[in-house]
Amino acid sequence: MTPYQTKTRLHKLYNTFDEYLRRAMINPDTIGPELWESDLRVVAYMDNSKRKFAADASTAPQDALVSVIMATRNRAPIVADAILSVLMQSYENWELIVVDDASDGHETEIVVRQFGDSRIRYLRLAGRTGIGGARNAGIERSAGSLIAYLDDDDQWDPDCLLILSSRMRLQGARLAYGALAMWEGFDPAARLGAAFKGIRFAPFNRSLLENTDYISPTTLIHERDLLNEAGRFDASLKRHVGWDFALRLTEVAAPVAIPCLLGHSFQGKADDGGPTIPDGDSDLDEIRSRLALRADWAQPFTTSDGKSHLAVSTAGKARERRLEKLSGLPVEPVQIVIPNYESAGELEMCLRSIAEHTRTPYRIVIVDNGSSDETYAELEKLPGAFDNVRLIRENSHSGFSYAVNRGLAEVIDRDEKILILNNDTLATPDWLDELRYVMFKHEDAGMAVPRQVLPANSRIFRVHVPGATGALECDINLSIHHSNILDPDFDRDDGLIELTYAPLFCGLVRPEVIKAANGLDSANAPHYRSDWILCDFMRRHLRQRIVYTPHSKVYHLQGVATDRRRVSEGFLDQHPSRSAASSVPDSTGQTQAKSQ
Repeated sequence: MTPYQTKTRLHKLYNTFDEYLRRAMINPDTIGPELWESDLRVVAYMDNSKRKFAADASTAPQDALVSVIMATRNRAPIVADAILSVLMQSYENWELIVVDDASDGHETEIVVRQFGDSRIRYLRLAGRTGIGGARNAGIERSAGSLIAYLDDDDQWDPDCLLILSSRMRLQGARLAYGALAMWEGFDPAARLGAAFKGIRFAPFNRSLLENTDYISPTTLIHERDLLNEAGRFDASLKRHVGWDFALRLTEVAAPVAIPCLLGHSFQGKADDGGPTIPDGDSDLDEIRSRLALRADWAQPFTTSDGKSHLAVSTAGKARERRLEKLSGLPVEPVQIVIPNYESAGELEMCLRSIAEHTRTPYRIVIVDNGSSDETYAELEKLPGAFDNVRLIRENSHSGFSYAVNRGLAEVIDRDEKILILNNDTLATPDWLDELRYVMFKHEDAGMAVPRQVLPANSRIFRVHVPGATGALECDINLSIHHSNILDPDFDRDDGLIELTYAPLFCGLVRPEVIKAANGLDSANAPHYRSDWILCDFMRRHLRQRIVYTPHSKVYHLQGVATDRRRVSEGFLDQHPSRSAASSVPDSTGQTQAKSQ
């Protein structure tokens, strides 16, 4: 491993632990094999927190039995190390069930029984079931109110169970997970991995988990009763068994993420390469299809490149948990402003999704920004096809900011919340109510934004989410490119995150914010800058927050309108002023023309 001192610079883009956590929320593999000073500092922070958490829990009663499930097959030479790491736990009220998934011989049983500890039980299966089936068999024969998992080629930190169980209970949660150190191979003499690969950890990010597997069963603990709602391991899966399990658990209950190194994974430790998981990686259709099956709404759609996709709602069980909170929202109309340019098909799909999934009263103003006569003829059909839709035409193409301001001028006097929405979006169930809930709960939230979900294989995935799985859809509203996460724990109860910035592809804004800012700054800003200016104004001058909610999900289809706009607008294009399109009432109620 190359020492960090040989680098030309010592630090990455984070120096404090908080900065690391904000980046890790989007990139769980932030710390890789090449360690920088800032990485070593983070490891030291984790170790310091681990000592503090262990000390805090050291005098607490260990009254909950933890059932530890270890699946193994033909791993007699290595299983002893994993068992020893359980025996070394500072939390002593545990039972270990070693499930032998029909090994070829009896060597594993000999190794297990040599420990002579009554808390360790050996269970041999008559036929091979795979890791999911083996874990389920262990669960079936376990008695603990808490359940944890340890693979036969992994090891725990001595305070793993103590910290996981105590932090979970302290925060009133039903499951918890910690950070995992990953190694290549194993050095028997040093009792360490042969080569360091990295640390995998992220504060809980539901949308990221639906794209990327970052919660390992090795550092996961949960209440036994959670299985009654989420189900056990899917024994039919050959790959991604733990990922599928973590997805289902977290649909039922939000986990506590503990930023401590609590486990070590040694890839390639066994000579046989791990027969309980088939060699090679299968395709991700199984994860995708299971997510769709657990959703209670789905709709196929085709993007402008001709590729077919499936839009799905958040999981049905997750939505059920939210219904009581949403039922307390007041009835209040929302004004929706949609700028449009050379797009009729995507816009119609957008309007159809709003009509299908919006319970709260709303009115829509479409501002067509100089589309061709052919396109406009199609647009003129929309007000007759959908309720509460009005169409305004601008004769020349003047850009996103001007079009939005034209729409804002039409609705600002109503003093109702305003949603600025791209025309190439697809709303899903409860999308608008979840945004309204943010503002209802937090009076200082000036703007609420949803997940911004791009279809699979979108070309800009990794600009925003570096470790994204390209074959699955991806939320990019939490973005490393924008470096926009301010407070991951802003509202832990509802999983809300405070941001420094959010693009105006979909944003619910208070009318007083729009008035104080005098709309979007179209003089200093092409369309990709005006939202930055608004967010900065909102936070610094109005002391209003920008809040992201994972419970509102909106697809961004990135259709032809965006591509054409890139061609037609220059980097610093200035457009002629039109009072109707470039002014909105200010906070005093007076209309002011924006400077050009």
